[in-house]
Amino acid sequence: MIDRRMIEQIVNEVIKQLTVTEIKQKPKLLVIGEPLYIEPHLLEKMHEKWNVLDTHSFSSKDIHKLDQVIFLHITQDLLVKGALGIFDTDESKWLSRCIMESIPVSLIPTAYLQEQLLEGKSKNRAYVEQLLANKETLDAFGVKLETFESFVNKVEAGNFTESAPFAKKLLTQKDVEDSKLAQIVVDRTTIITPLARDTARALGKNIKVIESKGAKA
Repeated sequence: MIDRRMIEQIVNEVIKQLTVTEIKQKPKLLVIGEPLYIEPHLLEKMHEKWNVLDTHSFSSKDIHKLDQVIFLHITQDLLVKGALGIFDTDESKWLSRCIMESIPVSLIPTAYLQEQLLEGKSKNRAYVEQLLANKETLDAFGVKLETFESFVNKVEAGNFTESAPFAKKLLTQKDVEDSKLAQIVVDRTTIITPLARDTARALGKNIKVIESKGAKA
């Protein structure tokens, strides 16, 4: 005779285990560049929060599966090429592809470039202003220039769980402010206001654009 109560308990336990696994699943982070000269405790924190991948084991054709991409020790060469849409190196090709696919990107500058652009230590302000104009252009593309420490600290572990796509056809500043998620998933047909993008960057949140259900890629 079938014990229905026992079967129900087994089913509930399986569902519980599946739910726990789903919650603990880490978002996918592609790291481009070698993690040299980065404090070990910051690297450890990155691995705690992310499922870390590299270009040796990850194909560019699967880039839409990523939640975030980070470029390490970038120079002004990539900064300018990214802003101008130039893709003549492996790095710039990855960056262009990420921008085209609306994948959130963080650019971690070399120590010297960080001093010049982020810490205001340059003696030639006019030249730096030109580089900062490229930074502003990349900001509008969803690319953030920041330190590695700010990157690993801006999103708490477990708070990056991908949700169902945003239901409304217009994503506003208030929607971003009210969202408790670090990643807001929207349909490609959703209109994202400029203030919504600015607010997401300011709050350390990401807006991920996906294809409409049933739409052609």
